[in-house]
Amino acid sequence: MTSIAARLILPLAGVVFSLILGAVALGLFWYHFPDATLQLFRWAGSLREALFGGFWPARYEAVIRGLVDERLLVYMGFVVAARIVLGLLLLPVYRRLDRKPQPEFRI
Repeated sequence: MTSIAARLILPLAGVVFSLILGAVALGLFWYHFPDATLQLFRWAGSLREALFGGFWPARYEAVIRGLVDERLLVYMGFVVAARIVLGLLLLPVYRRLDRKPQPEFRI
């Protein structure tokens, strides 16, 4: 895979696929474990308050609170988990494709 298109499109496709996979995983987790999902949202809210609450001027805190939401924190956690699982599942494929041919005559 030495073409420029492959070097640009394949990583982008992996990121998009992991975003979709993270959303599906969050939806399935929400459907099957609503109590645990509620706990995740509460934990993310307390994490947001601990990290971003009260330390910033009001002008910046309003922007930070708009960008860092409980839903986004939980979703990004699922996306990171999806990236890890996807990487572990594709690791044997990448190793198989990356094998170099053995020389015919050893010197």
